[in-house]
Amino acid sequence: MTKYSINKENKKIDCLIIPIFEDVGLDNFSKNLDKDLAKFVAKVFANKDFEGKKKQSSFFYIDSTKYERVLLVGLGKEKDLSIKNYKEIIGTAFLISQNKKYNKLNLVLSNILLKKFEVKRLVQETVVAIEIATYAYDEFKTKKDDKIIRLEEVNLLGDFDKTITKNLQTGIEEGFIIAGGVNFARHLGNIPPTIMTPTYLANEALQLAKANKNIKTKVLSEAEIEKLGMGCLLAVGRGSKHETKFIIVEYWGTDKDKKPSVLVGKGITFDSGGLSLKPGDYMIDMKFDMLGAASVLGAIKVLTDLKVKKNIVVLIPSAENMPGGDSYRPDDILTAMNGATVEIKNTDAEGRLILADGLCYATKYEPKEVIDLATLTGACMSALGLEKSGIFTPEDKIVEKMIDLGEAIGENLWRLPLGEEYSEAMKSEVADIKNTGGVGGERYGTASTAAAFLQFFTQDKETGEKNYPWAHIDLASAIYGSKGKAHIRAGANGFGVQVLVEYLRS
Repeated sequence: MTKYSINKENKKIDCLIIPIFEDVGLDNFSKNLDKDLAKFVAKVFANKDFEGKKKQSSFFYIDSTKYERVLLVGLGKEKDLSIKNYKEIIGTAFLISQNKKYNKLNLVLSNILLKKFEVKRLVQETVVAIEIATYAYDEFKTKKDDKIIRLEEVNLLGDFDKTITKNLQTGIEEGFIIAGGVNFARHLGNIPPTIMTPTYLANEALQLAKANKNIKTKVLSEAEIEKLGMGCLLAVGRGSKHETKFIIVEYWGTDKDKKPSVLVGKGITFDSGGLSLKPGDYMIDMKFDMLGAASVLGAIKVLTDLKVKKNIVVLIPSAENMPGGDSYRPDDILTAMNGATVEIKNTDAEGRLILADGLCYATKYEPKEVIDLATLTGACMSALGLEKSGIFTPEDKIVEKMIDLGEAIGENLWRLPLGEEYSEAMKSEVADIKNTGGVGGERYGTASTAAAFLQFFTQDKETGEKNYPWAHIDLASAIYGSKGKAHIRAGANGFGVQVLVEYLRS
């Protein structure tokens, strides 16, 4: 657990990190820095050994009474710095330092940074960036030297008056809680699928209730799921030896007569594609197909730890999609919880099926709103890449608020379309709806047709009237593969946790 402090010098510090703008000059440095260091940085700039360009970084060794190592990191031009870029720059600096085995670090927060971003937000996002950057999943590394050194201390340096210091402390505390939820979601996603089964995921939700008395968790067995009529969820899990689960997590942070916000997370703990088997290369990373579930669990963990005065319910349909003698098949017709029938065209379009039953169950709460999160389609990744996730909703107020808050914390969302053409594409000749379809071709517009499928289950199947306000987030940017990025290690990145937290606590 990292210890954060404010203006408390430590002689045993490993490195001093100084973020510098390209175009502001050196007069924005903290007065805490000694004269030798200020002269040194001025000389580095004058010689153009370091120019403060965006994401530039340079280590220097100096002859100073306070510091031996200094890491200068470039923020680029002041007007161009977004919170997303800032977090990536800070994350990169701390990840570089951690890889060099430094675990006690000082970070300068200059006056210009304190003016550019609201103080509490700046420090909150600084802590989030640091904690996310320095998280590592190395439980299965057997060599001691391969283990990642854990960050121990971070000291924030700057010209802070009493008001700023109070906001800094609040920002540190809330940032640490938020980062804890993000890294909790990442940890769940990084666990190998031999361990991360629906039962294991359910036990993690039960542990949340043990840790926080304000959380109530219930796990439905297959017999209970069948009694509810969740034919889509049960069908997806039939080919696996692991029992399907439906996980319910409730947090009543205010009067129970106030309608809750419901979060529904896709919990496919491994996706082979079922009988519509994925090619080998596409089966890699399918342990991450439960990141929607991980994100909503991470979000409710943060919201309860922050003691947010809202009512929140998390619903997680969870199954493993495997081929087997009892697997569901293309051409099967399933019956969802609301009685609607679904023609199966492809068993690899399973996430929308389990979410359908989750969205039907949400109606029981007469919710204020329902937001589902899922690693749903490759089409969304093709459309947006790995830096934004898609959001689909007929609710303008929800999408505008979520996009604005996402930009404020660096989790960017992009609105993708719903509409009649996408809903029409999902109509079946032999059932109420089919589980795949495209507009003008089977592969066209499939992120939106998948969303249209989900939308069908947020409405009364007879009248078409909406049961509740709804939004769907397709987690295109849920993982970073290969070696990760400069500011974050490979694997699950926890996207969605923080934007949900900011949305629900605002």
